[in-house]
Amino acid sequence: MTGIEYIKNAVSELLKNNSNGHDHKHAFRVYNTAMKFCEEIPSANRDLVAAAALLHDCDDYKLFGEESERLQTNTKRILAGSGFDNDFCEKCLGIIKHMGYSKRLKGIKPTSIEGEIVSDADMCDASGGIGLLRCIEYRSGSDQQFFDPDCFPKEMDAEMYRKSKVDPCVNHLFVKIFHLRDMCLTEPGRKYAQKKHQTIVSFLRDYFDEVDAPQAWKDLLKKYQ
Repeated sequence: MTGIEYIKNAVSELLKNNSNGHDHKHAFRVYNTAMKFCEEIPSANRDLVAAAALLHDCDDYKLFGEESERLQTNTKRILAGSGFDNDFCEKCLGIIKHMGYSKRLKGIKPTSIEGEIVSDADMCDASGGIGLLRCIEYRSGSDQQFFDPDCFPKEMDAEMYRKSKVDPCVNHLFVKIFHLRDMCLTEPGRKYAQKKHQTIVSFLRDYFDEVDAPQAWKDLLKKYQ
């Protein structure tokens, strides 16, 4: 068994029961997308991209708490059993430490091409059709409506984002998802993000017409087209 195969099995076991949009299926989609980006960026270390993509949510604070994220508990445990050397493991841990939307709001971003690829792949998975479904899935256990016309979205800084309660799905699209396109760092990431961005814009345009949304919402959407 290769190191990447070991990581795949470990990630599947760790995240298989998650139901809020950050399960093993998400991790494997990010992995597949990152591998496609590598085809356009041959200088990247493919094993490092693969490992970081698969492991990027294994200590996510939303799933495992702040301490697990800070210590990278699960990620270190899985890497220790993978057979990769210390230098590889440290680079992988560094990539993951520099990933995430709330970190980008603080000005923290990947420092290597491998990190940029994985970050872009992760952000792309939050957009488009699958991103919309993940947004709905994440909010399925709350009492929030899909769309509340009286709850207009507000911009958030990193601290507000991490502490925010679950908001209506449509708000989340404006507060976070529509900003991901401009946060991508690689050319293949930007191209794919643009495609997925337009998918959500088209959906909301039709949806707002169908539910007769207030004009203020339609005007807001135009800013992101």
